[in-house]
Amino acid sequence: MEISAFIYKLYTHLGLIFLLVVIKVSGELFQRHRQTTFAPERKNHVTVYKGETAVLTCGIRNLGPKTVAWRKVSEDFPISVGRMMYAPNDEMSIDYQQIDHMTHVNLVIKKTLPSHSGKYECQLISSEIQLHHVTLTVLKKRPVFKQSIFLDGSVYLSPKQRLNLTCNSTGSSRAPEFIDWFHDGNLIDERRDNWRNRAEIFNYKPEVPGRSLISQLTIEHVEPKDAGVYVCRSMTPSVNSGVDTTSITVHILNAEKDHMKKREGGGHTKVANELMKGDKNRTFRIQGCYYVVLLAMIFQIFS
Repeated sequence: MEISAFIYKLYTHLGLIFLLVVIKVSGELFQRHRQTTFAPERKNHVTVYKGETAVLTCGIRNLGPKTVAWRKVSEDFPISVGRMMYAPNDEMSIDYQQIDHMTHVNLVIKKTLPSHSGKYECQLISSEIQLHHVTLTVLKKRPVFKQSIFLDGSVYLSPKQRLNLTCNSTGSSRAPEFIDWFHDGNLIDERRDNWRNRAEIFNYKPEVPGRSLISQLTIEHVEPKDAGVYVCRSMTPSVNSGVDTTSITVHILNAEKDHMKKREGGGHTKVANELMKGDKNRTFRIQGCYYVVLLAMIFQIFS
C-alpha cells in the first residue's frame, strides 16, 4: 500500500508540474502573439514628382492602447500624434485604418514639394519607442518621353509554318489603351472565318517601364493568301493621344516553284556531267592515236 501511495503521489506531482509548464509556455506564446510590432511588409522609400500625393505607410500589428506618432527626422516637433495633427497643416493628414489585429497609420502629403523630401519616422510609443523609417524623394520635373512603336517578326515563311509578329507601342506618359492589327488594309478579327482557329492576338503590359503595351499576333499554318502587308496601330483616346502605326511585309514562299528550280538545277548538273564524260572519252581517243603513230615510226626505223 505504501508503494502504491508513493506512486500515486509521484504521478500527481508530475501532473501538476506538467500542467504548470504548459500554462507557462502557453502564456509566453500568447504574449508573443499579442506583441506589438511593425508589419514586415512596408515601403521604406517613396519617390514622387512635384505636385503629386505621397503616402508614407506604417502598419502595426496588435497596436492596442499604444500611440503612434509621425515625425520628420530633421525637425524637432512631431507631425501627428495618433489620429490628430500636432499642428494644423493643409498639406498633410493621417489615414487611419484598423482591420482585425492590423492598424495602418499612414501619413499623406498632398501637392508635394522638393522641400518635403527627407527621412520620416513612424514612432510606436510604449515603454520603449520603436521606430520605422521612410525616405521621401520629391523630384522637381517629370521626364519627357516620346511615343514610339516597333514591329518585328517573321518575314519569309513557307506554307504551313507559324507567323509570329510582335508590336511594342510606348506612350509619352502612359501605355496605349489598345492595339489593332490589319492585313492588307483589313482589320484582323479572330472571329472571322478566314482567321478563326488560326489567328490569335495576345496583349500585355510589362511592369517596367509601365508605359508600354505589347501585342503579339500568331497565325498558324500560313497560306499563300496570308502574304502581304501587316499593320500595327496603337491608340489612347482617353488622353487624346495620336495614332501610331507601323507595318511589315510578310512573304510566303512558293514551295512548288522552289522544287521546280531545284529540279531544273539538277538537270543542268546532269548535262554538265555528260559533257565532262564526253571530254574524258575524247581525250582518251586522242591519246590512243598518238601511241599508234609513235609505234609505227619506231617500227619503220628498225626495219
